[in-house]
Amino acid sequence: MDKSRIAFAVFLLMGVSLSGCLGEEEAETQMFPAFSAVADDTTQYDNARMSGSPYIVLFSAEWCNNPCYTTMHTIWEAVPELPVLVMSTDPVENISGVTLSDWHDSADAHDDEDDDTGVSLTTYAFMKGSEPAAELGIDTPGSVVFVNAQGEVTEIHEGRLDSVEDVLAKWDVANA
Repeated sequence: MDKSRIAFAVFLLMGVSLSGCLGEEEAETQMFPAFSAVADDTTQYDNARMSGSPYIVLFSAEWCNNPCYTTMHTIWEAVPELPVLVMSTDPVENISGVTLSDWHDSADAHDDEDDDTGVSLTTYAFMKGSEPAAELGIDTPGSVVFVNAQGEVTEIHEGRLDSVEDVLAKWDVANA
């Protein structure tokens, strides 16, 4: 074999061994945006408070009944008392006449029938959060963001989330 054929064979072998290594980029990690808001329970929530544990953010609006309430109750049904922040996509300046407490009470009452008060979303914190929604490109109330303990977004689900199995699968990734 002459030197040019040997060089060509070595070049091909190197190319095959490097295939898949060049041109592939790892997915960029998306962090949950910086936020600070006082919830309906008067607790101040921010990135530092949520750091170290996975959590869920449901972007809703004071006026959003469905899919928002259905999604809230589906998350509760999947695992009661998961850490859930419910952030309004309406700006703070938008005074709709509905307080955060009224909004929370309305969400709680979504599954109430006759004497059955259904579940109580007592561990959910309702607050304003239009800035984080905008930074994530979310403008659809009812969108759900799963965040891991490092503050990384592991999943963004837009629209109604009414499958317990889907909630559990997405939570497992955030909680891994």
